[in-house]
Amino acid sequence: MLWTAALETGIPKIDQQHQALFRQADILMDASQKDRIPDTLDFLGRYVFKHFNDEEVMHAAVKYPKAATHKEMHRQFITTFKNLKKKYEESKQSLAIAMEINKVVVGWLKEHIMVQDKDFARYYQSRG
Repeated sequence: MLWTAALETGIPKIDQQHQALFRQADILMDASQKDRIPDTLDFLGRYVFKHFNDEEVMHAAVKYPKAATHKEMHRQFITTFKNLKKKYEESKQSLAIAMEINKVVVGWLKEHIMVQDKDFARYYQSRG
């Protein structure tokens, strides 16, 4: 999974966090590092929560009118991630589940960044 300039929101803190999430997702795809999968999943779970919280604080600071909808999307993703992580922990095909998690995480992040986060970034930047 490659980070590209097309995914940048123009908000340095948010872009740095997105890049860190993509780096961790890459580890899930590296079969040679399958012993790192549990730690990577733990990191992703914690970091996604932190990242979402940071975004939501920024939403509140500028009174983003779509904050409630954006927050609900975050909550839905956290639920999906937790369910996939549980599936990984209970599975005997851990690498296959890790790849499924990666696909869901990266796909969701790309879509969320390109639509929701960029919409917020435009609003945020318009507020100075």
